[in-house]
Amino acid sequence: MDLKECLRKGMIRKTRIDHELIKSLIEMSEIKKKTVETADVNEYNISAYVSLAYDSLREVLEGLCILKGYKVLSHVCVGELLKKEIPDFDYNQFDRIRWIRNSINYYGEKVDFMQGKEIIKKIFNMKFNVVKNHLKSI
Repeated sequence: MDLKECLRKGMIRKTRIDHELIKSLIEMSEIKKKTVETADVNEYNISAYVSLAYDSLREVLEGLCILKGYKVLSHVCVGELLKKEIPDFDYNQFDRIRWIRNSINYYGEKVDFMQGKEIIKKIFNMKFNVVKNHLKSI
C-alpha cells in the first residue's frame, strides 16, 4: 500500500497536534524499552521481546505522526507517511522490522536468538534517532 492508497482508504487522517498525547506515547515507549532491556531474554522468549521492542518504536513513530498533524491507523501507512515527511527516516529498515514483527505476531514465526538481539538493537537505535532528531523538544 502506498501513501496515496493510505490516504484514499482513510488510514491517514488529519488531526490536531496533541503534545500531551505525544508525551504519553514517548513515556509508554520508554517503559517497553526498559522492560526489554531489563528482561531475562533467552532463546525461548526472544521473539516476544522483538515484538515488544517493535511496539516501543511504533509508539514514538505514532507520536511523530501526530506532531506532523496526522493520525495513522496502519503500521504500513506510518512508514509511508514518514518516508514522505521525514527526509532521514529509514523506511527500508522500518519496513523490514515491521515485516519481522508481523511474522511473529500473525504467523507464529520465531526468530533466532542472535538475530533477535540484533533486531532489538536496530529497533532501539532507530527509536533513539527519532526521539533525538524529531521529538526531543516535546
